[in-house]
Amino acid sequence: MLLRLGKVPEHQERLPPVRSFYTEVMRRKKDDHVASHSDTINQLFHILSSSVFLGCYVLAFWDLTTAMWAGLAALFLRQFGHAILEPPCHDKEATLLGYNTRNKTLILGTYLAIPIVNVVWSGAFTIEALRPLAATVAYEWFAWTAAVVAGRVAYLVWAHGPRLALVWFVKLATDPLTDVIAYSPRFLRPA
Repeated sequence: MLLRLGKVPEHQERLPPVRSFYTEVMRRKKDDHVASHSDTINQLFHILSSSVFLGCYVLAFWDLTTAMWAGLAALFLRQFGHAILEPPCHDKEATLLGYNTRNKTLILGTYLAIPIVNVVWSGAFTIEALRPLAATVAYEWFAWTAAVVAGRVAYLVWAHGPRLALVWFVKLATDPLTDVIAYSPRFLRPA
């Protein structure tokens, strides 16, 4: 449908663009919460992992190796909550822009395969021989993370357009902060 003279169809919201974008991001966060964050222990895991992620966001500028190893430990804790503690929610996940539990499991499997391939390739089967591999594995994890996120954004641009791809990316990047706020005990939440 063509818009003439910049008129907005009656059925669309008339929110300013930034507010409309913010509203969409927050709606997607709520949908995600309803779909797969109902278990109290999973919420605790999200507080812990999100706190680590926030620290890793800063630490990555100085020590990418430590940030990636800490971030991956936090990611596994977070996904354990989704895969094991949450009731089956695949029907609800279908409405989300992000990955479903099955796809997240495949992504995590690749994260696990990266150090295994490095160990086998190098023949480093002692702790001392493994230490030099830590940085290599961290950089490969970083590259895999960038590829997964860029791939998802590209898919969303193709399937839903650039606006929803940006909504997903902003939601993903800000989830650690909003998860800490949403799942913290009541006395830690803003009034």
